[in-house]
Amino acid sequence: MNLKRLFYTLIITGSILSCAIAEKGHHIEVTVAGLQDTTSMLAYHFGNRQYIHDTVKVDHEGRFRFKGDERLDPGMYMVVLPGQQYFEIIVDKNQHFKVETEMDNFINTMKFENSPDNETFYNYMRRLSRENQVIGPAREELQDPSTSPERQAELRNLLAEANANVKLLQDEIIKQSPDGLFAQILMAQKEPEMPEVPLKEDGTPDNDYMYQVYKRNFWQNIDFSDDRILRTPVFHAKLNQFFTRVLIQIPDSIIAEADKLVEKSRAHPEMFKYVVFFITNTFERSQIMGMDAVFVHMVENYYMTGEVDWVTPEQLKRISERAMSLKPLLIGKIAPEITMFTPERKPLSLHDVDARFTVLYFWDSECSHCKRQTPLLKGFYERLQPKGVEIFAANTEADRNKWLDYVESNGLEWIHVNDPANTSGFRDKYDIWATPLIFLLDEDKRIIAKRITVEQTEEIINRELAN
Repeated sequence: MNLKRLFYTLIITGSILSCAIAEKGHHIEVTVAGLQDTTSMLAYHFGNRQYIHDTVKVDHEGRFRFKGDERLDPGMYMVVLPGQQYFEIIVDKNQHFKVETEMDNFINTMKFENSPDNETFYNYMRRLSRENQVIGPAREELQDPSTSPERQAELRNLLAEANANVKLLQDEIIKQSPDGLFAQILMAQKEPEMPEVPLKEDGTPDNDYMYQVYKRNFWQNIDFSDDRILRTPVFHAKLNQFFTRVLIQIPDSIIAEADKLVEKSRAHPEMFKYVVFFITNTFERSQIMGMDAVFVHMVENYYMTGEVDWVTPEQLKRISERAMSLKPLLIGKIAPEITMFTPERKPLSLHDVDARFTVLYFWDSECSHCKRQTPLLKGFYERLQPKGVEIFAANTEADRNKWLDYVESNGLEWIHVNDPANTSGFRDKYDIWATPLIFLLDEDKRIIAKRITVEQTEEIINRELAN
């Protein structure tokens, strides 16, 4: 073999290998002018939270580096500095680059070496900053009542032009690097494309049609096979917007859309995991009455079926038990039967109460909130009892005398029952963890509303009577 050719072959091969070795792991060198002798953290976004990945020392000249043998999960990261200051960087395929900037002026002084993604990102941020210098004052002037109609028209044109400039820049970035993370972020923030508003037969705009199109196209700019978007603030914000502001807040409607979105998310295991978690967690904690139906649906269809494999057996048991305890109490369900005891110690069944509406009221004579709600029931009962409303007041105390003394001294004349030994199992059946607690039932003892105040109960009954 020609020794000279062998020598060059070894040099070329060695260069390729050394490049490959150099690109293993991550190595981000940072210099921040005006910073010295302190520490810095590298944090990353995941959903709506941030997590610390690494903490390093900063030398006397503001230099520090984040380095490791493992590659970072692609996403948007934060370089966190003292005084709760930070700047963001994009970490994608290229994880070996340098950053230089100055304290208190990150955007305008930011420079990168070997990171085109971040150069594009910060060029965009600088351009956005310049456009905002026009947009901000124009919006303020437009909101001023003293601004003349002619000037308002000029300002609207100015804002439209500035917004068009930003959109054009976004489109250029997406076109130049469609697979880049920053392009995916910009795509995800785009509003769905909408057609011209059609007219109904009476000539008015068909807003319902436009809503259906908007809802159907809401996710058109999200690539569910790409989990990088999870490690930015964008995807969580889109989920929150969709489920709290786009969808009509009716459990059945939300459940239908939740299942559609879960199917989309199956394109990537991490996307599936996050979507299922987000929907389940959001509606377990929802303060909107009836939304626990969404939580129960998610647990029954994804957790209890074995599709969710990222929770421990203990966590699965807890969440399943929680869902099953709530299922009998969903709006529209027949209220669980309980038999408790009257002041004369006679058993009385909830389902034996003959009334157009039954207010099931769990209370305690010494509970501070009960002391505010119980007197309100007196006037409520006087107004609505003639219209077919009955109160089944289930006292939760163990002290029978305190209960009866309060009833007598306050002249409370509706149905009173008590079960100090909890033989009826009322605490578990009705998920009682605090009092007072009101369930409103119809004549068939179906749950109309729950966990509401006396005032809300009266509003709902009057609305039902009007209908």
